[in-house]
Amino acid sequence: MAGASHVVVFLVFSNLAIAMGATPPILNPYVGKCKSSCEEELNISLYLHQVFAGAARNQEVILSPGFPNSFGVIAVNDWTMHATANSTASIIARAKGMHIQATQSQANGFAWFVPFSMVFEDSSFGGSTLQVMGAISGANGEWAIVGGTGKLSMARGTVNFTEVQPQSNPNSENYRKIDIHAFYTPSPAV
Repeated sequence: MAGASHVVVFLVFSNLAIAMGATPPILNPYVGKCKSSCEEELNISLYLHQVFAGAARNQEVILSPGFPNSFGVIAVNDWTMHATANSTASIIARAKGMHIQATQSQANGFAWFVPFSMVFEDSSFGGSTLQVMGAISGANGEWAIVGGTGKLSMARGTVNFTEVQPQSNPNSENYRKIDIHAFYTPSPAV
């Protein structure tokens, strides 16, 4: 014979099951939909200026373990980005990060692993960032955009780069034309 506690448990669960079946769940009408203006697309070309020697250098080696092929060398960078391949042009953004020589054998050439924050200084995206990572293993290549902040929040995309003729001394600097293609979700206006 069932005790009173069994009957109470049965009634509670029975009523709960009936209540759940009778009342449809409240659904958020925005689930799966954009609550703001959704994604926007960014297509921009800039010139990354890398100065690796001389008084105006914008990178510095912080670790050089002495392995063959400079394996393990780590340098920090604050490369500038301009609208043209001219160091006197206005700075649009800076690549603040590091690069690490990640290839041991000279037969394999070089491969600098490059993670950095592209920090915009211009008026349209000032203070916003793109988080970029990839490798430099030749004159041309591609990096991944793995995030962003500010007006470029939740960015994703690619940066294609091509080394262009340096303007002055090829032994101390170079320029890379970078083509940025990204999607981002701007913050909704409040």
